[in-house]
Amino acid sequence: MLVHHLLTHHRRQAAVVASLAFATAVCLAQLAVRAVYARSAVHFGLVWNLFLAWLPMLGALAAYNVGQRGRWRKWLLALPCLVFWLLFFPNAPYILTDILHLQPQGNVPLWYDLILLITFAWTGAFLGLISLYLMQSLVQRAIGAQAGWVFTLAVLALSGFGVYLGRFPRWNSWDVLLNPSGLLFDIASRVRHPLANASTFVFSALFALCLAAMYFMLVAIIEFRQEDRPAPAD
Repeated sequence: MLVHHLLTHHRRQAAVVASLAFATAVCLAQLAVRAVYARSAVHFGLVWNLFLAWLPMLGALAAYNVGQRGRWRKWLLALPCLVFWLLFFPNAPYILTDILHLQPQGNVPLWYDLILLITFAWTGAFLGLISLYLMQSLVQRAIGAQAGWVFTLAVLALSGFGVYLGRFPRWNSWDVLLNPSGLLFDIASRVRHPLANASTFVFSALFALCLAAMYFMLVAIIEFRQEDRPAPAD
């Protein structure tokens, strides 16, 4: 239903989704070739991580298209999509950290695994960045451009912290529902003792800065493309 709606009413969105689907197919094809060649399921966890990276993209698309209608009842429908997106957004850039798994594995060349991990990482990160752009556009339309950038920078900062929690203490988005007390206790402990958990905040800040740099480049390219359009004839 969503795909049909995109194809018939939002061709530019459909083109973006198609490019991300193609990148996903390339990821899966590379992994399949590796599995057949090495007769091994190494790196199959990347498939699950990439699936999780798609969730915020789908949530952002739903919120963007529902909120675009403008009526307040539509915003009531967009709000749950926004919460869903925010909950799962760190899963998209999280896949960048899977490069830590790069190491010699049997008879597979190291360069092949490097390309494999980079392809998955880029696809997951781009899913997150595009979804963030959609949500920034939605917030900007609702309450202004400045609020849109405040929202975006806050999300980027929180995402760096979220990725840390997922990679090292091994918390995940589901724990917000399944184990909220344990998750909140861990977060509160780190906040109360920042010096004892310096690596938490250094990693979070550096990762958020990396995401911000990538996102600013994406926005700059989009704005450049818009400026490059020919002016309408008088």
